Amino acid sequence: MYNKTSATLMLQTIMVLMDKQNSTDVTNYPTSFNDDVELERCYGDYGCFSKAYPWTENRPDNYFPVPPEAMAVRYAVFTRRNRRIPVLFDSDNKEKIQNANLDPRGPFYFISHGFLEGGHKTWIQNMADALLNLQGNSAASVIVVDWRGGSQPPYGQAVANIRLVGVMTAHLIHNIYEVLGLPNLDNFHYIGHSLGAHLGGYCGHALQKKFYLKLGRITGLDPAAPYFSKTVSLVRLDRSDAKYVDIIHSNAVPLYFSGFGITEPIGHVDFYPNGGSVQPGCKQYNSPSGLSNDLSYQQFVKLLGCNHERSYEYFIESIAPSCPFMAVQCESYDAFLAGNCTSCNNHHYCIPMGYYSYSIYRRLQVGGLVDTNSNIALYAITGNTKPYCRVHYEVVVKVANSTESRTHGPESGKLMITLVDKNYNKSEHMSLTDTQKFYKPGDLETKMIAVKDTGHPPILLVVEWKYETNLFNPMTWRLLKSSSIYVDYIKLSSIEYNTDITVCPKQNKPIVANLPAIMKTKYCKFRK
Repeated sequence: MYNKTSATLMLQTIMVLMDKQNSTDVTNYPTSFNDDVELERCYGDYGCFSKAYPWTENRPDNYFPVPPEAMAVRYAVFTRRNRRIPVLFDSDNKEKIQNANLDPRGPFYFISHGFLEGGHKTWIQNMADALLNLQGNSAASVIVVDWRGGSQPPYGQAVANIRLVGVMTAHLIHNIYEVLGLPNLDNFHYIGHSLGAHLGGYCGHALQKKFYLKLGRITGLDPAAPYFSKTVSLVRLDRSDAKYVDIIHSNAVPLYFSGFGITEPIGHVDFYPNGGSVQPGCKQYNSPSGLSNDLSYQQFVKLLGCNHERSYEYFIESIAPSCPFMAVQCESYDAFLAGNCTSCNNHHYCIPMGYYSYSIYRRLQVGGLVDTNSNIALYAITGNTKPYCRVHYEVVVKVANSTESRTHGPESGKLMITLVDKNYNKSEHMSLTDTQKFYKPGDLETKMIAVKDTGHPPILLVVEWKYETNLFNPMTWRLLKSSSIYVDYIKLSSIEYNTDITVCPKQNKPIVANLPAIMKTKYCKFRK
């Protein structure tokens, strides 16, 4: 459990790493007494920026943005014709836009990085390539918002800088709109990670306030929490900033628990994969004092950022997914895991996470099924390695209440299952519980699981019973016979395939420890 000392040490460690990573690149901007008494600063056509409320809310410090020339913001434009050597735009140079030969059909994607990063990052290149490779996107343009000159420490200064970069980007989008003679900005999609997500919000807000235009879509990839959590909508990304705002939360825990992402639902649709805080495959980090001596600096940085970065990895994969990447509306992640939200209906909407979410949301919107002034929170389970996409099943296990089962009595262990489809492709072998569970005759257990997609729903199960002896639990002691459990049936309901199957053990035989048993639908005729 964290105390104040370890929390402080965590914050200090993060800041030291930030300084170390950027020691050769940091620009130290001078401050003076006048900075403290000055409440507004103006930057020509980009307008004036206040330091008064609400910009002081939940913020330990407050800065003005540095001048545009100090940040040297670059807009790198990629199309299918120029994937590796981009055309560079300025926010207020229409001539460059006219000479770039952009296709007015679009779509137009804007990608922005977060704190300590730049437009050269590999994930941005991967995302741009995936968007340009997408079938039907031959006319697409990808514009990378490279604000690395303003993304350096201190963090509070970078937070202030994105306000100005957002307005600058709004000017660029307005110029594209005018030069190409576009009817609206419905075909513009802003994708931002961490601080870059809120930058997209500022851009969307400025477009409405200054140019009376509204972005078609903003995707926030784990929007940053520090300085933005529990603030008014003007200060952070909000669903009012575009016609459609979708959020992927992947690291929504407090900063002193090595979390960076915002917890609150702030979009039209908010996705919380694996609960939205800790992602499978990311090693857990407890405290700086618990670090291994041979853990390199690069490994430590990767360890801290793994959950935070997973949001953009999910989005990149969602552009050309290996399966539907479906998420389900539910009251909470615990309720989702408990199998309380397994049907796609008017009470629990099913929307694919990531790139294709808008098409489904738009369908619900046209049908009058969603209120655009409210939020939909959805949950999904992913894998721990690429491809992350998984298909979901509600699993209902009924422990037999037969005479043999009651005579045998309760058991403590773990049920392991493998799904097998019609082509005999097998899913991974997985446990229904993380730890041993106490099963009594007649028990009924419901759980949500997710497995790799084999391309077809299952037709049978391979089931195995596992148990470990515990010296302090007499229910696990076995002297003369192997542990076993009498299973009446297992029912699987697929969200993605919309199918149900019920399978049973052959001739009501028990599942004996470490002896895999095949359960089929046709065996259910032997049920007592």
